[in-house]
Amino acid sequence: LLLHKDTFRYDLVDVTRQVLQVLTSEFYLDIKAAYQKQKLPELLTAGGVLVYDLLPELDRLLNSDHNFLLGVWLEQAHSLGIDETESKLYDMNARNQITLWGPNGEIMDYANKEWGGLMEDYYSQRWSLFINTLVECLDRGQPFRQDDFNQAVYQVEKGFIFNGRKYPSKPQGNTYEIATRIFLKYYPLALKRL
Repeated sequence: LLLHKDTFRYDLVDVTRQVLQVLTSEFYLDIKAAYQKQKLPELLTAGGVLVYDLLPELDRLLNSDHNFLLGVWLEQAHSLGIDETESKLYDMNARNQITLWGPNGEIMDYANKEWGGLMEDYYSQRWSLFINTLVECLDRGQPFRQDDFNQAVYQVEKGFIFNGRKYPSKPQGNTYEIATRIFLKYYPLALKRL
């Protein structure tokens, strides 16, 4: 049966992931437009759907296939250490490589990945901070300050690199069921937008 083939499951995750990435870009445009027009309800709606539904669904999807697991990457890095101190250093460097890429985020997102765990604990946190910052700007009647935001988001990013959290290295959930749920939920929106 096709559902039991690793290659089919990989493709199902990858294509669904790509569609959700395009929808994420669409939500960003909605968030940007709502902010520019100072429409707080629209901003909260688009941001809420993105942070509290789409990105968690994407994380569940990615966690359902071995090829999209942050835990696999981190376990491989950790295993290269000759002792616990070196293993922790390799773990930190592996996290840094796929996020900040440098001690101070000099080339942020250069080697970015869409992996289960990374979506939840890194990208969702950044999106949430972005949306909350925009809401605060509208509430206070202040402009968005990119430099201030960059400093705040750097703290979130640095927190991920040093959080020490262990991530699953084995798939969780049924890829087909997760992809079907995502399809049923987002297909009508995708038809209108894409």
